[in-house]
Amino acid sequence: MNKTAVNGAIPAAPVSLRKNGKASANGKPKLSKVELLKLKKSPLSLIHDIYRWADEGFEAIPPEYYDLFKWHGFFYRKQTPGYFMLRTRISNGIINSTQLRAIASLARDYGRGVGDFTTRQNMQLRWITVESMPKIIETLQSVGLGAEQTGMDNFRNVTGCPLTGLTRHELLATEQLTTATALSLLGPAFENIPRKFNISINGCRLDCTHAQSNDIGLTPALGRIGGRPVPGFNVVVGGHMGSRSPHLAVPLDAFVRPSQVTPLCRAILTVFRDHGDRSVRGRTRMWYLIDRWGMARFRDEVTNALGESLPSAGDCLLYNEPDPHKQDHIGVHPQLQAGLSYVGMVVPTGRVTAEQLFALADLADQYGSRELRLTNDQNVIIPNVPNPRLGELLSEPLLEEWSPEPSGVVRGLVTCTGIDYCHFALNDTKGISLAIARKLEERLPDRDKIVRLNVSGCVHACGRHRLSEIGLEATRLRREGTVIDGFNIFAGGRAGENARLGEEIHNKATIEETTELLAEAIAARYRAQRPLAAPAI
Repeated sequence: MNKTAVNGAIPAAPVSLRKNGKASANGKPKLSKVELLKLKKSPLSLIHDIYRWADEGFEAIPPEYYDLFKWHGFFYRKQTPGYFMLRTRISNGIINSTQLRAIASLARDYGRGVGDFTTRQNMQLRWITVESMPKIIETLQSVGLGAEQTGMDNFRNVTGCPLTGLTRHELLATEQLTTATALSLLGPAFENIPRKFNISINGCRLDCTHAQSNDIGLTPALGRIGGRPVPGFNVVVGGHMGSRSPHLAVPLDAFVRPSQVTPLCRAILTVFRDHGDRSVRGRTRMWYLIDRWGMARFRDEVTNALGESLPSAGDCLLYNEPDPHKQDHIGVHPQLQAGLSYVGMVVPTGRVTAEQLFALADLADQYGSRELRLTNDQNVIIPNVPNPRLGELLSEPLLEEWSPEPSGVVRGLVTCTGIDYCHFALNDTKGISLAIARKLEERLPDRDKIVRLNVSGCVHACGRHRLSEIGLEATRLRREGTVIDGFNIFAGGRAGENARLGEEIHNKATIEETTELLAEAIAARYRAQRPLAAPAI
């Protein structure tokens, strides 16, 4: 275990890890600036400084420590000097109304009344000051939530099917697995991995968590142990969507039973922690370790860390062509439980207000079981609604804003944060993409034709634009001597058993050109009644 030293610095990395950096003139590993900072100061020990700086004020914080706040869920943004973003941890996207009200109150009191649902089933708030951090930390803890290790070189929110336990498409429920895995990984043992790390544990055959975009993706499968079929998971590893060289996760050729899920995740993270590259930040994701070693060695190292052998992959149970009307869990649908239904609502671009969150909590209390489910498409589900009460729920004012029956274009829209709060983004992805979607739905209003439109503000691909049938990547272009907003357009991406990355089919289109090109392509798809594929534009 990587224990925190008394003075707050992380102890020297294992020899195997230290050899992975590029050699400097004196023969020692050349580490990146982030790695040197982590050696100087244990990120988790910063909690004591946060409480001190809350009294002393923002000016007391050494700027070189800004990034270390991310280990406690607070993200400093250059666009908003003196303010931070808060990212919560909500395993599997399952939250209750008491917890939601706590987040709503934090948004109201400290976040200027706004927040976001994310593509990893959690929530983010803005405009957080260091003075408010102790109260925020304690409020989250009081309702069983937290924000620890949600950014920088840590594992991110562990995702799973938002309908786990409720849908006939599921082979294995994942709520306990995602929660147990997250709790197992929190703390100093994995506070010092080479880069960010995404985990998806999904028992749903619809692949609604996009397993192959994750560093670890678990999908439902039937293995054979002792000659008999056993339900469990197949494993893919090494997915990452950011940079100019994204890569889909590849099979580990391993089958795990539910009881092995958490130990396997710990074993893979251990291998990554101890052997991942720590020199060039752009090549430190786990895929580069797999690429350098080869899958055979990587699997052997994971098996050694796990302490037991794993059988080969079982029979994959993902749907080859999942129904888009079921995959996003939007609309009113019956549950496994007799007499109950869930209502999935589209939250356009994931942007929410404190007032909407309070209203949502009230609806969960009034019509459901106090529970809510967040999706990977920035939307929300109220489960466990008695069928006789569906009509009343559907007539509530909030469902006019967050419709269970949106147009096909708005239903499939997913966006990243955008330039307002992210210094990497090149334009206002949320505002511009919603405006494009509204224009498209006027021309193509068919609600039965879902169009997957994912929008990212930069190459980091937080909007997953390369995994969508249509993807937009923000860019800047010059027209008539003026620099203006625009997009690079991608097409042909898809998740699931036959996942593939979208290819760029148009470079540097203006906003107006983007709207026209998308309208033409979507209309062509409607006429053909088949998924959009490059080069349709």
